Amino acid sequence: MSFREKSAWISVLSMSGIYGFYFWSVIHAGPHPGVHFGGLLDTIVALVVVQVVLTAAVAAFQPKEAKAPRDERDKLIELRSMRVAYSGLLTSVVMACFFGAFDPPIVFNTNALLFILVTAEILRCSCQIIQYRRGA
Repeated sequence: MSFREKSAWISVLSMSGIYGFYFWSVIHAGPHPGVHFGGLLDTIVALVVVQVVLTAAVAAFQPKEAKAPRDERDKLIELRSMRVAYSGLLTSVVMACFFGAFDPPIVFNTNALLFILVTAEILRCSCQIIQYRRGA
C-alpha cells in the first residue's frame, strides 16, 4: 500500500469518526447555537491533531515514499477523485439551497453545509482509495 493510499485511509477514517461524533452531538443538542460552535472548534482541533500525528507516523516508517514526487498515475487518480467529489458537492449544494428556501434555523443551514463539505471530502478520499486498489 502506497503512502498516498495510506494518507487517504487516514483522512477517511479520521473524518468519518470525528465528524460523525460531531454531527451526532449536533443532532442531540438541538437548536442551541452556542453549543455547536465550541464543539466545532474542538472537532477541528481533534481532526488536525489526529491527521498530523498519524500521517507523521506513516511517513516515519516510509520516509522514501513520503518524499517521492507525484507521478502521472497519482495525478490522474487525484483528478478523477476531484471530479467525482465536485459533482457530489455541486448536487448537494443545489439541494441545500432548495431546502434553504423553506427557512430552516440557521444552525441547520450551517451544519448542513458543513456536512456537505465533509461528505465531499470523504467521497474524494474514498475514490482515491478505490482507484489505488484497482491499480488505476
